[in-house]
Amino acid sequence: MTGTFYIEKSAIHGFLYLYLCLFFAFLRIISAQECDPRNCNGPIMFYKDLNCKPIYNELDTCCAIGYDCSHLNERSPFKCYANNNEYRIGEKLEAYDRSSPCDQDCICEFSDNNIAKFMCTNTDCLIANVRNGCYFKPKPNTCCDGEIICVERNDDIVTCEVDGQVYTDGQEFYPSDNPYLVCTCMEGYLRKSVHEYCRNIKCGTELRYSAEIRKNCAPIYSDYQWVQTSCPINYRCQNENDRVLRYSLLQDISDLILGEFVCVFGDILMQIGDELNQATDYSSICVRCVCEVPPAPTCQRLSKNECNTKF
Repeated sequence: MTGTFYIEKSAIHGFLYLYLCLFFAFLRIISAQECDPRNCNGPIMFYKDLNCKPIYNELDTCCAIGYDCSHLNERSPFKCYANNNEYRIGEKLEAYDRSSPCDQDCICEFSDNNIAKFMCTNTDCLIANVRNGCYFKPKPNTCCDGEIICVERNDDIVTCEVDGQVYTDGQEFYPSDNPYLVCTCMEGYLRKSVHEYCRNIKCGTELRYSAEIRKNCAPIYSDYQWVQTSCPINYRCQNENDRVLRYSLLQDISDLILGEFVCVFGDILMQIGDELNQATDYSSICVRCVCEVPPAPTCQRLSKNECNTKF
């Protein structure tokens, strides 16, 4: 009798274990299907551009709790990097590693501090005066190429209605159902044929800001950007006036547990929820920096209603 009860009890435990495994697997599938990065915290596009690996907890495979960017510590100061590809001094950036069609004539060279970085030719696109009834239509996937289109009526201009907004011929936009794409309004645009009209967003983080990455500077976003899916507009780097506004009871860096998720700003360590003080230099005026998803603090400009300082 006792033996029979033991078998039944073990069977129940096995069934419950199997049920929980299937339940959590179902949650992972649903989460993956419905995951919108804009519902998460942290500079996700920044990490994505740097090829950092997301770290999830067991119950949430949509929003990462941190990112593993340890591969950046192995970068040589005497080489350049783009899209995880390595370049020696004197080598020219390959076309497949460009983040923009305007990334032309980029060569790996030593900067003033003897650290390797890409030096690119500055490109200014000069558009000739366009007479009334005409408009300039940029050519997709080119730097400055395009053509002047003339129409008899404004109604003849090609338009695309996306997410409740109307875009004109040649105008770029970011579709809400895939925030990692930038698309161009053209004749025949269909939401289902995005590969013909859209391309993946590339920030060119290491290509342009290798020095800032090496110094553990924090990416800055404007007040109207989606931090999660946008490219930074600037970087905040540590200076002697920077201080941490502690969110937790731990008041000393030495109290931080080794291996705990922490943000790194210069040589400053920050716990989740910690903030940096503002206005220590020009780049931090009206900029709120908080540790949300390590290892980089999330910095975003405050709106004019929140901070009425001109910058």
